[in-house]
Amino acid sequence: MMKLHFLFYICFLSIIQLKAQSVVASDKFNLPAIIKETSGLINYGNKLITHNDSGNAPELYEINTLNGSINRTVTITNATNVDWEDIGQDDTYIYIGDIGNNNGNRLDLKFYRILKTDFDSSTNVTADIINYSYANQTDFTSNPNNNDWDAEGFVIYGNHILIFSKNWVNNEVDVYALPNSIGTQSAIKVSNYNAQGLITGADIVGSNKIYLCGYSQDNGTPFLIEIYNLNVSTPSNLDVFANSDAVKLNNFLPFGNQVEGICFIETDGATDTLYISNEELSITTPILFTFPSKLRALTVDNSTLSTSGFEGDDNLKLYPNPFQNIIKLNNKADKIKIFDSLGNCVLEKDFTNTVNTSQLASGFYVISIKYKNSIIKKKILK
Repeated sequence: MMKLHFLFYICFLSIIQLKAQSVVASDKFNLPAIIKETSGLINYGNKLITHNDSGNAPELYEINTLNGSINRTVTITNATNVDWEDIGQDDTYIYIGDIGNNNGNRLDLKFYRILKTDFDSSTNVTADIINYSYANQTDFTSNPNNNDWDAEGFVIYGNHILIFSKNWVNNEVDVYALPNSIGTQSAIKVSNYNAQGLITGADIVGSNKIYLCGYSQDNGTPFLIEIYNLNVSTPSNLDVFANSDAVKLNNFLPFGNQVEGICFIETDGATDTLYISNEELSITTPILFTFPSKLRALTVDNSTLSTSGFEGDDNLKLYPNPFQNIIKLNNKADKIKIFDSLGNCVLEKDFTNTVNTSQLASGFYVISIKYKNSIIKKKILK
């Protein structure tokens, strides 16, 4: 009898885990050798555009999405690729972020901005230049891969650039904002999130969603962060994480795929389709093994990230489910308790609509909410 109970428990866990799978990855093709260090992606006019990172030519490559061949190469004649890490766009311009700062000591951080009409009409273009520095950086000592001033992802939001940092020390992500105007700008810190990993790329979907990609510093496995219900405005309300919802999505690609670029392709409402790219990665211990640079398609099932109602009370909503580090309710509860699979109360809060769950391990839980003199319970998953 005990064995049957155990088998039932394992099956139940399997069902829960399958329902939680909200990202599916599929290979498209290996990238050509000339872009083996791909570091950013955009989808512009149904054209896929990428570039290499540090020390390579100041070139943009237009990729054929059917077979991976390069249709066109565009050179930015007045640019140098010190450490190009991401590419973004608005209605008028394409932006290239020379923002990589592994040592944390760069004094020449910048964005190159080119007209889309120039990109369309010529293979040699001249860029506007937006120089910047971090307003809160005072120490420029070189600390290779051991500083919080590196960055590999950005998006354009209105008339501002939002930079998502790659914090080697604390594994968090800071968001910095600066005007997207020619000249020398100061990047102001406006938001922060415990990413528990290194952010390597970003793309924005309309005005209400941002996708970040990255990888774990501990084991190198990729992840996504989906920021949704985006509720920010320029210039005074750019706290991306405080004013929006975010969920971290794991376990869609194994170790060895160092994801660098991400771009949004399309949505049908229920699912989003993204492209991600990874650069070539060689592992020398215990034997030499090379992971080729590659383009993949991701399908994100947003039904598993949506607001979730409670049976018997349509006015109370919980989100997201599955959750990562935060659970929110649309109304304040009198008491919230979370129980683990053994029935132990592992977290308890009074008179709140937000619960910090970062201390909880991955797995399934039951949340019990006292609301309007009723006790409501629901299964949730981290």
